[in-house]
Amino acid sequence: MAEVKHARGVKLLIKVGDGADPEVFAAQCSINAERGITFTAGANEQEIPDCADPDAIAWIVREKTNLSVSITGSGVLDTSDVQDFYDWLTGEDTKNVKVVVDVPSADGGVVFTGAFHLTEFSITGNRGEKMQASISLASSGAVTSAANT
Repeated sequence: MAEVKHARGVKLLIKVGDGADPEVFAAQCSINAERGITFTAGANEQEIPDCADPDAIAWIVREKTNLSVSITGSGVLDTSDVQDFYDWLTGEDTKNVKVVVDVPSADGGVVFTGAFHLTEFSITGNRGEKMQASISLASSGAVTSAANT
């Protein structure tokens, strides 16, 4: 039996660049519970008729037209992250982000890098519990991948 190569959820890291030269990437402490990355391809679709049998049901042909990446994260709010997240959300600029599958490349480790807008930032709190934060990021331009070395 061959077991699935697996990794703990904490090995999926979302690191935000500081914009310096050279740029330094660090994980935001508020993203300490859930995190994810989603890759999406947009497509146009067209029905292609059968010229030999115009009454036949047409098949749909799709062509990819665009690619996009979204990132989500949440956890117990680190209050020192609030102003940074708010400034990023309300500002016009993107930030460089790395999403690291933090296992050796031989085991599927990879780093995805690109510019992202912060499109959602929320803080919630319930009586008797710690405040929670969640973020959503949307890519702006190409996202690249490289082996995690």
